[in-house]
Amino acid sequence: MGTRVAHSRDSAIVARGAIARPDAPVVRPTPRIVPARAALPVWHFRPLLVVRIAVLMILVGQLGRVPVLSTGASEAPLLVNDLFVMALLGVGLVTALASRQFLIDWVGGLGLLFISVGAISAILAIPRFGLDGLQLVISLAYLARWSVYFGTYLVVINVVRAGDVQAVWKALETMILIFAAFGIVQSIFLPHFAQLVYPESRVYQDWDEQGHRLVSTVLEPNIAGSMILLVLLIHLAQLASGERLPFWKPLLLFAALVASLSRSSFLGLMLGGLLIISIHGVSRRLMKVGGGVLLLALAGLPKIVQYASTYNKFTVDASALSRVENWLRALRLFFDHPFIGVGFNTYGYVQERYGFELRGASSFSVDGGLLFIAVMTGLLGLALYLGMLVVVLRRCRSLWRDENTPPEWKALATGIGVATVALCVQSLFVNALLTPFVMEMVWLLWGLTFAMRRGVVPRASATNRPLLVQARVVG
Repeated sequence: MGTRVAHSRDSAIVARGAIARPDAPVVRPTPRIVPARAALPVWHFRPLLVVRIAVLMILVGQLGRVPVLSTGASEAPLLVNDLFVMALLGVGLVTALASRQFLIDWVGGLGLLFISVGAISAILAIPRFGLDGLQLVISLAYLARWSVYFGTYLVVINVVRAGDVQAVWKALETMILIFAAFGIVQSIFLPHFAQLVYPESRVYQDWDEQGHRLVSTVLEPNIAGSMILLVLLIHLAQLASGERLPFWKPLLLFAALVASLSRSSFLGLMLGGLLIISIHGVSRRLMKVGGGVLLLALAGLPKIVQYASTYNKFTVDASALSRVENWLRALRLFFDHPFIGVGFNTYGYVQERYGFELRGASSFSVDGGLLFIAVMTGLLGLALYLGMLVVVLRRCRSLWRDENTPPEWKALATGIGVATVALCVQSLFVNALLTPFVMEMVWLLWGLTFAMRRGVVPRASATNRPLLVQARVVG
């Protein structure tokens, strides 16, 4: 331990007296030893690296899963990606304890209320529909997974700073480019990929037969299309705003989207493209990419038509008719239980109580996105979820309209806002909003909007009130 020397006040007075009186003996000041204060530990660790690793681990997808709970018709598997997200939450918690503060904005507050409504609705399903203990545990297991992935957003808004936004976005972009490239290779050389990975799985109950369609590592073409769509729309927003972007990136993602043959993803792409043009107009770079896509599409049109016709993508097939049937069934349940819904992830069990036959894991969800949320949690849960959407979209709009926002952030905010709207529309045809991999990407992107907004508008500004709760530990 170091020391420091300090002169006492009394000795200083004596010394001054000695100088005033020459005949007085000289009294030298006596130094006193004062222990130096021990240096406080400084927390230098920031979990940005963990955030980026968690983003890259989305690539594992459904290739790493372990069944934990099962009732035959439904199971609650543990994904490798779940473990990395939980590790990210642990790092975020340690960082919050070290910094002695934890921020919860309006999106976070509404999300916590949504979790509460989901838990209450599932518990109330016991007396209403006669669920047993195991069925309740499986239902709450999916709510726990939703909560874990929602925690990604809370970690991002607490640990990602304005200077980290581009690093996190680049990690997400790199992940989806690898995902798309592997998917294209898989669609060419590894048909029926889900059955190759899980040869004992039940066709149409566990995994559908997809032939040469792109499923990549999530083993489902529409979910793969949702993930690709999110990043592709951000690329288009960057091109529309004049940002420099290598043309091969959006072209690769577009080719992967074609290989998925996901009609709902193309609907989202068209809607998102129109929204981007209405916000930023058409730039020369966007026209170049659009021209390149058009030329490639025309050159490969015969093959594309033949490829799509093989999977009945130009007709109203059994898949489309089954969606209509599922929508009507979901609406019936919603109108019967409009306030708090039938219970989070109890949909399959409730259908059985209504006399409908269960057809594997697909019976526990319905393609409908916001409709499915309304069926599970009622108008109360739907209002909370829509509240989160409104907050994020308003934040995105304020970013692209603010003249103080850097150009690269304006493009990113535009893409995130447009992708959010497109995903909600696409989710009418596929349950993407509640799929873990899509959820993680959405929560990460929404968290980046918070970091960007906080970087543009100082927290002390009276016009910026982003925080609902700011908990501080004082010790």
